[in-house]
Amino acid sequence: MTKFPISPIFIPANKLEYVDKALNSGADGIIFDLEDSVLQEDKISARDNLYAFLVKNSLDILSYIRINDLNTETGITDLDFFKDLDYGIIIPKFESDKDFIKIPDKLSIIPLIETPLAIKNLGKIASGRNVTGLAFGAADLSSIIGSEMNWDSMLYARSKIINECSINNIFSIDSPFMDTLDTEGLESESKLSKSIGFNGKATINPSQINVVKKYFLPTDEEIEEAKEIIQAFNEGNKGVFSFKGKVIDKPIIKIMENRLMISGNDK
Repeated sequence: MTKFPISPIFIPANKLEYVDKALNSGADGIIFDLEDSVLQEDKISARDNLYAFLVKNSLDILSYIRINDLNTETGITDLDFFKDLDYGIIIPKFESDKDFIKIPDKLSIIPLIETPLAIKNLGKIASGRNVTGLAFGAADLSSIIGSEMNWDSMLYARSKIINECSINNIFSIDSPFMDTLDTEGLESESKLSKSIGFNGKATINPSQINVVKKYFLPTDEEIEEAKEIIQAFNEGNKGVFSFKGKVIDKPIIKIMENRLMISGNDK
């Protein structure tokens, strides 16, 4: 699995002055947004300024560019603009394997799953060439199907995303929590998101980053446990064994290895 961010933060492409604040906030990823957060009349200048910024600055952080919908001229131009830069491209309204025709082979892409058709075609999308992960867009999906955006309403879509990411060994980023003042709600959703298998959760405000990390990053105790279990597995040369009362087999070892990878302790 490609290295993935735990708490990437969206930054409007026309607000590049926010980058320093994001870097100082503890975010482990940046998503430069050319889509929803930029007005139509500002999209061309935002694109030009973002390109100039990325060419001039080397960011020591996982960074992505969310372009506009590829069903629009703006989106196609966005894709052509950034295709030669070494940044992952997040593609909104990605709905079927037919969308891959519009994308150059060498690009690393993250389809944004936010429509009913995307949910229907999720297997073909997740297994597509150069797909390194899937991101979930709960706001758009709920508006299209006419549901609320709460956990229960979005659980089916989230579960399908997790399943396909697991099958294709790609990472999964959950939709951001839209109420920046509701810390309890963010904590609850982050905990649930982690529990069903998401690798991380996008953020829209620096105040959300530490909350997301709290639930997605392993604790020191969990890291030490993972190291001990993997060491015992390697030394014991057994398919199944007991560790402090817990039955350990190969699927558990995989979980422990993922835990160390997430925490950066897999070296």
